[in-house]
Amino acid sequence: MKGRRPNEETVVPFTGDGGNDERMRERGRQIAAELKPDYLSPGAAEIYDRLAPILCNPTINRLREPMLETFALMCEARARHEQLRRFMATPGVGETYVTQTRNGAQIKCRPEVGQLNETFRQFLTLARDFGLTPAAERGLRNAGPSAEADLFEDDFD
Repeated sequence: MKGRRPNEETVVPFTGDGGNDERMRERGRQIAAELKPDYLSPGAAEIYDRLAPILCNPTINRLREPMLETFALMCEARARHEQLRRFMATPGVGETYVTQTRNGAQIKCRPEVGQLNETFRQFLTLARDFGLTPAAERGLRNAGPSAEADLFEDDFD
């Protein structure tokens, strides 16, 4: 066999029973319910209920108590983003408006567009911290528990 020997700490044995997945999802829902803060707005609570059980799943384990404040901020940013997006989709409301000035008609960007862009940036920044983007997830997969354990390990045993 060529290549490095697998590190025993990072090898996950295959159980093959399939029932373990549902038990892990249920445990994720339980952990998410235990951790859920009571100060979330209704929109953020909906986002939390949608995302937290996935991140609390013991096989993923990206949401723990020390990270809860950051995750709550991410849920609030996503809720604000969805609220602004619904407002922008209202008939008669567009991304621009026309105003009359002494130089004639000028097309201006609505302030809500800037708020929409800012809430998206806030959400995306925090989502990357939790590995909720494809690139961030790849980075988290490659950095196993012992990825930095021994930088000088001989690769050619």
